[in-house]
Amino acid sequence: MNMPPELLTISRARMKRLLGFSALLLASAFAAWNLSTWPTKLRYPGELNFIEGMPLAEMLHLRQGIPIYAPASARWYDAANFGPLYYLLGARLIDPGKPAYFPLRLLSIIGTLGCAAACGLLAFWLARSSLAAVLAPLLFLSFAFVIRHGASARSDMVALFLAFAGFLVAFKLRTRRAVLLAVPLMLLGFYYKQQFVAGPVAVSAFLLLEKRFGLVAAFTGFLALGGLGLLAIFQFLVFPGQAFLHHLVLYNMLPFLKASLFSGVAFFAIILLVPSLVGFEFLRVYPDKLLTCYLVCTVLQSVLTVGRAGSDTYYFLEAVVILSALFAALIARRVSEPARAAELLVLMVVTLFAGQGRWTGTPVPSPREFAQDRAVQEFFHQHFSPGTRVLSYYTGDMVRAGLETPITNLYHYNQLVRKGRLDDGDLVAQLENHYFGLVVVDFDLQTEKDTYFLDFCLTEKIRRAIEASYQLTATMEMPGPEKLREEARFYVWVPQSSLR
Repeated sequence: MNMPPELLTISRARMKRLLGFSALLLASAFAAWNLSTWPTKLRYPGELNFIEGMPLAEMLHLRQGIPIYAPASARWYDAANFGPLYYLLGARLIDPGKPAYFPLRLLSIIGTLGCAAACGLLAFWLARSSLAAVLAPLLFLSFAFVIRHGASARSDMVALFLAFAGFLVAFKLRTRRAVLLAVPLMLLGFYYKQQFVAGPVAVSAFLLLEKRFGLVAAFTGFLALGGLGLLAIFQFLVFPGQAFLHHLVLYNMLPFLKASLFSGVAFFAIILLVPSLVGFEFLRVYPDKLLTCYLVCTVLQSVLTVGRAGSDTYYFLEAVVILSALFAALIARRVSEPARAAELLVLMVVTLFAGQGRWTGTPVPSPREFAQDRAVQEFFHQHFSPGTRVLSYYTGDMVRAGLETPITNLYHYNQLVRKGRLDDGDLVAQLENHYFGLVVVDFDLQTEKDTYFLDFCLTEKIRRAIEASYQLTATMEMPGPEKLREEARFYVWVPQSSLR
């Protein structure tokens, strides 16, 4: 018996609402679960991912008037390897008397929410659907690694927001000369963190494909002139007499590692392969040259550059923001086709579950880890005078305790030594002369056998110099979020002469 047309229409409408509600409910559950971790992370005073302390120390130096873009040396080295706008803004937000991560994490959260809103706006433009506009940001916030970086004191999320906002301007104004209005936002994103460049590359490629040669010349010309102009302003006016260009470009040219490349490709395959297939399916059914250029550029840039030493999952943030918009738009477009919509819901569930897990995010700090952080701070406050120079990878813990960190990024310093840009003999001489009042490492120099951790921040010559000129005086538990491995502890070395 055939169903009457009016009943069939009602049935389809109900099915459409049910499928749309199901998609929103699933994405909301995962997003809410992830977002619930933010309040505790905001309150946690210690590092969340063993990288926040370095820019915090550099911002403190900038606030104190120290030239953070000075040439690298064994006496003083601020890596300052993110964009200058990040340091200039962060230095104004922190309290130099009591440096803390809270204002920087709050700024990052604002950037993350801005990315989510921009993602929803693009999805709405693509599907002309309120379902897409709501679903896209929920999908974006359902990825654990997005939430991880979203509550971090790093530069990633604000830079991504600026760069993606620039792309949205170009997307909306692509047919007019007003597309040039995207350039300032893209440049601000670059000078906040020089990573998210897929947008300008995609816009340039699109204009070339459209054979709009005059406009592509104007767009790339404004990018080049604006970029060089800002470079000159930072080099000669904001940071005069410093090696700004070296820090921005040369010091960032770290070697590529096969292990980093393989782990990055594995991450992409597990977390983003399904969303990528869905994204390309949307563009196959609803072709858009500019979006296609952007998606190809983001995926290629992520996969091809993730092999850089020191890389992390933030290399895939730009890809996930566009993929979330495309995924939501395709669901909204097909929600009236039950079979296809149900298939997409299954793929969305697979994506949501794959996007979780300890290895993609940062666990919520426990009460025990709050106590461990307090114990570390009390130890350094009680045993060392304010301003004591310390050599350590964990510079955030040190500056929060009032100690001085002449080398803020020991990992980066070690990479420059291995590339031949610096001589570790200079640092060896400083150690032999007890230039540092203490050395803090996270492994036992005398018994550690794992060459990865032995060489992570210290060359063999530097390790031997510490053993020869310093004495192990204490060990203590490290807070969990900072650990590079489970068995890590703080090992505190002081000059041998201070124990006589």
